Amino acid sequence: MSELHVAVLHGGQSAEREVSLKSGAAVAKALTALGHRVAMVDGIAALKLLDKDSIDVVFNIMHGADGEDGQLAAWLKLEGYVSTCGSFAGASLSWHKDQAKTMLAKAGLLTPNSQLLKHPAALQVQGNGPWIIKPATEGSSVGLFKANDAKELQLAVADAFELAEDILVEDFIQGTECTVGVVGDVVLPVVSIQPASELYDFHAKYSSSSTQYHCPPKFSEQWQQALQDDAKLAAEVLNIDGWCRVDFIVDAQGRRWFLEVNTTPGMTNSSLLPKAAAVHGWSFEQLVAAILATAKKAEGGRS
Repeated sequence: MSELHVAVLHGGQSAEREVSLKSGAAVAKALTALGHRVAMVDGIAALKLLDKDSIDVVFNIMHGADGEDGQLAAWLKLEGYVSTCGSFAGASLSWHKDQAKTMLAKAGLLTPNSQLLKHPAALQVQGNGPWIIKPATEGSSVGLFKANDAKELQLAVADAFELAEDILVEDFIQGTECTVGVVGDVVLPVVSIQPASELYDFHAKYSSSSTQYHCPPKFSEQWQQALQDDAKLAAEVLNIDGWCRVDFIVDAQGRRWFLEVNTTPGMTNSSLLPKAAAVHGWSFEQLVAAILATAKKAEGGRS
């Protein structure tokens, strides 16, 4: 690919700002190594200050609502930018976890039973637990709680509403958390996650040195292929035409439970997509180049 002027859009004001800053720095270093000119841009306001005509591609690495809820993708397309955001419909559908779960359940994927809450009083205690409580629109396991009984559930829901306006309460599925990256038409190998504590929360992702990752996982090749097929289906159903990471739980019976999709996964040293890419045979620079190539595809109008 010839030299491009790439605006690395990172930072922003979401709860995932610090992760985004680290991801942006890593992506910028890789783009420079690939021979591109890089402009580091902290948020949309900073992007608007640049000469639009001088930018060939916007490489979005803003996590959270700033970069993943579909509004950024729609604005960039409306303004005529070529970007790695892909489809704004795909970003919006994936950002709203309840919508994504509903669509993929209709497509045949298993997903934990859940209820969407817009107020703590709307909670209906269903079953005997345990449950997972999390914001319906957030990433990086921000605001993730587990409740083992009805009292803990009510307390966790109240705590979660301190962090978000809409809350998702899901049945807890005992099993191994797994993730599958998709970059354009390439489905990356499965990564399984073994946190030191019970939950793979924000601390386990970004602070703990005890979390273990296995790629390939200790599953049969048949199970791995099934997870990759599920991830590809999820991307197709949700109209994701750029890059993403699809998260699952695999229980003891081998059933694959869809959890959520992230349309701008982390690209830090501890992030999962680079780990899978390495097993696929890609260096970090090759992964960044493959993501950048999805922006070239989006230029043709698919997004």
